[in-house]
Amino acid sequence: MRPMTHATILKAPISHSFYRTLYIGLSTLLLAGAVSGCKAPINKAATPAVGAVENTLPPFRKALSCLPENAAIIAAHRGTDKTWRDQAENSVGALNALIKHGTLIAEIDVAGLKDGTLITFHDGVWDKISTAKGPISTSRKADLESILLRSRAGGLTADRPPQFKDMLRAAKGQMYLEIDFKSSANKSSVIKAIRDADMADHVMLIAYNSRQAAELERLAPEMFRSNPPEAAKRGHAVWMGYEVANGGQAKSLRSKGNYTIGRIGDPNRQPPLSALRKASDILVTDYADRHDGIIGLTKKTRAAYEVCLVSK
Repeated sequence: MRPMTHATILKAPISHSFYRTLYIGLSTLLLAGAVSGCKAPINKAATPAVGAVENTLPPFRKALSCLPENAAIIAAHRGTDKTWRDQAENSVGALNALIKHGTLIAEIDVAGLKDGTLITFHDGVWDKISTAKGPISTSRKADLESILLRSRAGGLTADRPPQFKDMLRAAKGQMYLEIDFKSSANKSSVIKAIRDADMADHVMLIAYNSRQAAELERLAPEMFRSNPPEAAKRGHAVWMGYEVANGGQAKSLRSKGNYTIGRIGDPNRQPPLSALRKASDILVTDYADRHDGIIGLTKKTRAAYEVCLVSK
């Protein structure tokens, strides 16, 4: 494999290998001179402890503020792709698959067990997507050792319900995380885990209403946040879904220093992808596998993006 220099990076065609270099180390793209597009097999056992990996990704806001016009970063809903029938949502295995694909943002769901252990799991009960039964809120950390997650196809996977700290470890230095708080998750504990993992600049906390936005502002004033439109705040993101491409609201929000989040979903219902891409900084989708990590980049704008990422 031939090491890529600054010049060869800029001349190379846009492909998944480019996005692979992004999550290996966005902040050193123009300085390292030894980036490869090869995708090595994933070795879960070799995953280092939380805090052991240097966070080479630039801050979340930096990656967004440098985005060229008509480009958007793809975010994978529930930390996977709906077509990956052998993967379990909100699992380390699916997260690693996203990283290997070149996805730069994963939306994950954080829930809490009876003893306060934080895990990533969407539903309030185990039944549908695991081998366990009943409410997850009645389980404890020790119970995780006897639970396996089910794939999209319903088969068993090798993944157990991951502790939140394991997902932070898997993502660190590789991709950004969008944190969706389930009602069972203690927000203060989630934020402490993020700080302990040195990931405060590499996550986005989701607030669904003004009250939640105010609570997260109080608990984690330094962290990037997704707000509803009525709680928009400069330097943070605003969730707009399909509406991001309708009217001038997205343009107005951006002019006031907000970032916009749209949605890619049903092609029969959604606005054209070109319109969504133009109006959004982030596009959340169940089908991350269909898209590069950043959509809408050209050779010219990619080069400018790389330069911006390493600028002060």
